[in-house]
Amino acid sequence: MNTKKLRYIFLFAVLFPAISLSQYFDGGVVAGLSASQVDGDRYWGFNKLGLLGGGYIKRMFTYTIEGQLELRYIMKGAYETENIDDAIYYKLVLHYVDIPLTVHYIYKKNFLFEAGLAPEFIVYHREEEDEYGASPVDAPPFHKLTMSAIGGIGYKFLEKITVNIRYNYSVFPIRNHPSGQTYLLNRGQYNNVLTFAVYYQISK
Repeated sequence: MNTKKLRYIFLFAVLFPAISLSQYFDGGVVAGLSASQVDGDRYWGFNKLGLLGGGYIKRMFTYTIEGQLELRYIMKGAYETENIDDAIYYKLVLHYVDIPLTVHYIYKKNFLFEAGLAPEFIVYHREEEDEYGASPVDAPPFHKLTMSAIGGIGYKFLEKITVNIRYNYSVFPIRNHPSGQTYLLNRGQYNNVLTFAVYYQISK
């Protein structure tokens, strides 16, 4: 068999599954903002802002139930700066690739309520405890693989555009406490994140 025929067979083998899947799945892109804090540290407030972006596929199972799988790059962390009571500076930057898998309940065609889980892989982190970039000497390492639980609500403005607000909270700690102590369900530090995103559907 010549090289040209092999090339056509390979092309067919790659494209046929994609064409078949496109009959059952819709897909598109997502972009938005995150506001986050870390539970278990000494700071409070959704002060660390970041970006998120990626792609998704989804499939309707019934008239009111659909499943969605995403692949995203998302920024998380914590931030505290000096105030009138205390001279404080702390900044934690966390970059993750996550894979949210959610189930949606569609209400009156335009509203959706969602719940799911998202495995997360940390790809970058930076921690500073003063404005000159000094790192905490007792900072424990971050776990490479974690997971978040997801709950959210969305609204479909146009046929291809949906806006979404989500709450994400770590199922497992992102790292241990500096002291190494644990108490009941408090096993370490946890990401606590709000996201605001726009989903644009490319295929239909």
